[in-house]
Amino acid sequence: MSQAVKKKNSTTILDSTRVEIRNLTKQFGSTTAVHNASLDIENGEFMTLLGPSGCGKTTILSMILGTLQPTSGEITFNGQPINKIDMSRRDIGMVFQNYALFPHMTVAQNIAFGLDMRKVSKSEKKKRVEEAIEMVQLNDLGNRFIKDLSGGQQQRVALARAIVIRPRVLLLDEPLSNLDAKLRKEMRTQLKKLHDELGITTIYVTHDQEEALSLSTKVTVMSNGIIQQIGTPKEIFGKPKNYFVANFIGYGNFLRGKLIDEQDGQFIFEADKDSVRLVVNHDKQHQVGDEVILTIKPEMLEIITDPKIGMNTLSGKITVSDYIGSATGYEVETKEGRTFKVNVLGLNPYAMGEEVRLYLDPAKLLIIDEE
Repeated sequence: MSQAVKKKNSTTILDSTRVEIRNLTKQFGSTTAVHNASLDIENGEFMTLLGPSGCGKTTILSMILGTLQPTSGEITFNGQPINKIDMSRRDIGMVFQNYALFPHMTVAQNIAFGLDMRKVSKSEKKKRVEEAIEMVQLNDLGNRFIKDLSGGQQQRVALARAIVIRPRVLLLDEPLSNLDAKLRKEMRTQLKKLHDELGITTIYVTHDQEEALSLSTKVTVMSNGIIQQIGTPKEIFGKPKNYFVANFIGYGNFLRGKLIDEQDGQFIFEADKDSVRLVVNHDKQHQVGDEVILTIKPEMLEIITDPKIGMNTLSGKITVSDYIGSATGYEVETKEGRTFKVNVLGLNPYAMGEEVRLYLDPAKLLIIDEE
């Protein structure tokens, strides 16, 4: 049954659904695509499944949709198991990567397709289609054929078609991947506004870190069928749990070693490779003797000229300079033979081969685990 609706400032607000995934596993022969995944998606949440190709995120989406059956485990909507419910009765709105629109139909006919399948009355169908067209800002385009639309407009038609049936849950499988960079950013803003207006429980699949961080209330990072970390965008970005998450989110600079001492609320870290020692702020998850990884994002690493700063500095020379307009990316090779990536805002005067000093701020260094 389609969910109830309510009105707020002339916008249709959909009652949201809590999705629970418990010990979900999917095997294809000897390959395990999803391994024992458990996940709570709260009412009205925007949850993004983030990871590289083949990590299992689309497989989870397909099991929620019903196009794949789990090997084991359970999926529930508001406590009701849906594993054995036919996909046509799950009341799920789906937006595919390629949109899957009908080129021989108009915008309005495409949006109305799900309502026709549900045998909604003509008057109700007209009302819902007009409402959906307005939501995605396609006013005056209802009679236009799909082939005459831009990529961004087609994406909005697909979104309207998914929303018009008033689904319990909205699923989106990399819906922006076929758009150019500028349009992707515009559509992210539209998606975020639409979710805020509707309050619908949304599960979004992407390999794009920026999309995940900008859109989501929660992010689930996956690798090789295993959930690596679940958290808010700030938690995923600011406190990655392990090497995979930090590397995928873009930290880029890593030193493996050991916490050898603790002084004044700070750890002394010694690198395995070259015995470089650095001071890093204390955290509650680690203690002296732990083998850990230190990481710092390229934009948090500093090139300094202040001779008074001696602690946590490394000397090296610039081997790569990459100006991209808003920032300049450098690679600095230290005398120990390590290469560090540094991003600096704007165009900076450092030249290839120039000797520089790097400062690794103890407050910006993160301690993470290998796994």
